[in-house]
Amino acid sequence: MARSLELPEIVGPVGPRLVASELHPIIWSAAAKLWDDGHIRPGCPDRRDGTRRAFAEHNGPGTSGENLAIVFSPNDPTPGSPRLRLRDIDPTSKTWKSAHEGAAALVWGAFIGVRNLVSHPGWPDPSPCEGIEMLAVLSYVAHLIERSDAVKSP
Repeated sequence: MARSLELPEIVGPVGPRLVASELHPIIWSAAAKLWDDGHIRPGCPDRRDGTRRAFAEHNGPGTSGENLAIVFSPNDPTPGSPRLRLRDIDPTSKTWKSAHEGAAALVWGAFIGVRNLVSHPGWPDPSPCEGIEMLAVLSYVAHLIERSDAVKSP
């Protein structure tokens, strides 16, 4: 019994673990193809490509991070401009506004701070851990989109 009480002091807190295969399926499937082909491994520079491809799979052709961030704007959509609205949040609450502003900022940050950095020369290749963390950011963005309904102006 005393030994089991000492274990956390020796190894430190265990905490949860990030399991890549449990990321959003769209995101992980794009990166997993490269992982399974041996392109994404420690010491392999193609971790950049896995991150870029995951963004491309999610983003779709002709869609930029800026455009995706705008659709989460809490402002009313202009004619012909759709918006994404997170479900199950009271639209009159501060939480609703905060959730949409936060989603827009997160999307924008994911594209500027992850996708753009790994797409341009001069940024060091991410470590395996950083690569998974980058995919986790995009996975959460994908979940936010999945939790939303598209609305258009009247």
